[in-house]
Amino acid sequence: MSAAFAHAALAIAAVLFNSLWEGALIAGAVWLGLRCLPKLGAATRYAIWLCALAALVLTPLLTVSLSAQPSATVTDAAVTNQQSDFFIAPGPRQQPRPQPRSYAPQALPEPASAASEPIPAAPRKAQILIPQSVAVAAALIWVLVACARALLLLLNVRALAAIRRDASLWSAAHDYPIFLSDRVQAPCATGFLRAAIVLPASLVEYLRPDAVETIVVHEVAHLRRYDVWTNAFARVAEALLVLNPAAWFVMRRLSTEREIACDDWVVARTGAGDAFARTLAALVNSGGARAPIAAPSALGSRHSVVVRIERLLDSRPRRLRLSPSALGGALMLLALIAFTVQSVSPVLAYEQPQQSMLARGSAAAGCAVPNRGAQAIFFRGIKTRTGSPPYGADLPDPDKLVAKFGAANVATFDLTVDATGHPRKVVVLSAPRYPGMVKHVTHILMANTFLPALHDCAPVATTTRTALRFGTPVANVSSIVVPAYPKGWSTRHASACKVPTLLHTGVPAYPDAMKNMSVDARYTASVRVHLDATGAVTNAAVVAPSGQPAFDDALLDAARQATYPLKDETGFKPVRPSGAKLTWNAAHGSDTFVNCKPLPTDYVWNTTFSRIVPIGILGFSALVLWQ
Repeated sequence: MSAAFAHAALAIAAVLFNSLWEGALIAGAVWLGLRCLPKLGAATRYAIWLCALAALVLTPLLTVSLSAQPSATVTDAAVTNQQSDFFIAPGPRQQPRPQPRSYAPQALPEPASAASEPIPAAPRKAQILIPQSVAVAAALIWVLVACARALLLLLNVRALAAIRRDASLWSAAHDYPIFLSDRVQAPCATGFLRAAIVLPASLVEYLRPDAVETIVVHEVAHLRRYDVWTNAFARVAEALLVLNPAAWFVMRRLSTEREIACDDWVVARTGAGDAFARTLAALVNSGGARAPIAAPSALGSRHSVVVRIERLLDSRPRRLRLSPSALGGALMLLALIAFTVQSVSPVLAYEQPQQSMLARGSAAAGCAVPNRGAQAIFFRGIKTRTGSPPYGADLPDPDKLVAKFGAANVATFDLTVDATGHPRKVVVLSAPRYPGMVKHVTHILMANTFLPALHDCAPVATTTRTALRFGTPVANVSSIVVPAYPKGWSTRHASACKVPTLLHTGVPAYPDAMKNMSVDARYTASVRVHLDATGAVTNAAVVAPSGQPAFDDALLDAARQATYPLKDETGFKPVRPSGAKLTWNAAHGSDTFVNCKPLPTDYVWNTTFSRIVPIGILGFSALVLWQ
């Protein structure tokens, strides 16, 4: 699993976790506040619940984005950091065990001013460790369910557009067009830029004209209050919060308060509260009318209709305008909650097997060295892979390396290593004057794992000034040549005559024009070669250029001058297929296909040019190259 995917899964899981308890806190606080203010109008209550829904989306995101911190508290005491020359001589290739990484959102510690000065202490938050599989499962479930909800919303919007397109114009009262359609079950207001009202065609047949008029006024209220826009926002937020029960509660309150606010509009405009209550009862009892989710409608759930009828029969005055004081107080309350939860919200992090291993290793050893600086890990082959504690060496002293090898061959930098042994920041102070060397040094160090510094036997984060010795970068060329066979060739010739894929690590020669290319630069190109019956090249062309003319010309020239079929004695070696035994090489030398007729007449050269630092010249970066 890639680091980016694991980090994204943990971030999504953290947002989901925080949204559950933070959403319950926000919804509960708003509900309690509105219970204490029973005289607020429905329009104000709707606006407050809409702000609460926005807070349900934004507060968990802010919590996760602002909760980055070092993975362990760093003490203010000085850490003894004994340093020595650190250089690995060329030796047998070993395969180090991959080190587990933590993908918890963490802030990068800043480098200290002194070489061995630890990082200042940061406020510590509670940390909840979860398995990576749990975070990935939660993220995948949320993605699938949220996408399904979003797809349903898009299909609903598309269906509404089709309904309006096919509906017939009935009236244009109240400055909005009113359409009739047999495809809609409940009255609804629709249209972001071209607002309109769509009524069921059967509605005007069995309801009295005054009842239809109250329904139209209700839908006009939706349009005048911009409920089409706020409903769209609420539905998008609902898709994002699809796994949050607090969001379900808020959405129900939003729907109810929106309809009550429009009912108040009907009463204020027509004075026919009793008549509209009877109309609502008739609509609900007429059958299973269902309103579309993408548009506000006069109908909702049966429970909400009962609540609305009770409010319509109430003789209290209707408040159509927003209350600025109540809305401002609600915003201040939500801001206070969002600010407070940032300091108390726990941080989700992956379980860190390596940290546990290091702690067990320190305990088993009796913590013989309670205070030391960060160390580079020496991999000891099988012992490391079987779970033995890793061994480390002190990071090199930059002054000693410069005095011994010269500043032109040494890179000096500040390296920040956290309490789990992972590098968090590299600040290169000086490096050999090769193009791309600063990026190369940073990449090497960030790909490694170290032993963290210890203070009183506890792993701590620290920043150390150290250095690496570099050799002169060298060119690396690798050509893989694939014979191309016409269709049906294998059925007409013995498989033993088939020329295998060939590899050459020295052809073509490295172009002089590319000797100043950046360290770690990599270019690839492909050339296709056609031969006649005698094996002479009749045509060669670049089919996939690298963008470097010198590279492409060198490859094309080498492909033209090669002798076909390509042989072992000229440096081309057959590429052993994946899974084949080592004896395959002996059975597939050039003598097995050189006398086969006919030989392939087309070859494709796939060549890579790169500039690397040889293994064994570059300190502990050799360990990274082996990984």
